[in-house]
Amino acid sequence: MLSSSLIVFPDTVLANAITSRSTKQHVLEGGKVTISCNYSGSNINSLQWYRQSSKTAPEFILQAFERSGLQQKDRYVAKVQINEKQLILEISKTEMADAVIYYCALVKLASIHLSV
Repeated sequence: MLSSSLIVFPDTVLANAITSRSTKQHVLEGGKVTISCNYSGSNINSLQWYRQSSKTAPEFILQAFERSGLQQKDRYVAKVQINEKQLILEISKTEMADAVIYYCALVKLASIHLSV
């Protein structure tokens, strides 16, 4: 079996913040890996995962919401642990192509103020 490495980097948006809890990880092909980020702030619209291989733009994987439970797409499962303010990504049946950089991102709700 081949081993692959995953690297996670954080992203920050305004006063809200998201920080990686995971670093480079090694996993056997066909295995399962879990990576996570902590976030803070309020008025959060969604939490998102991206992946990026060398010389390519980041690719959206999926998004999760604080109150919606698990979100699944193919081999990826995203979930939010509200009490811990943690975003988790699980990748099952890992492949060599999964050895890329993973980003977690936070999208803040836009506020619009109208005056009459």
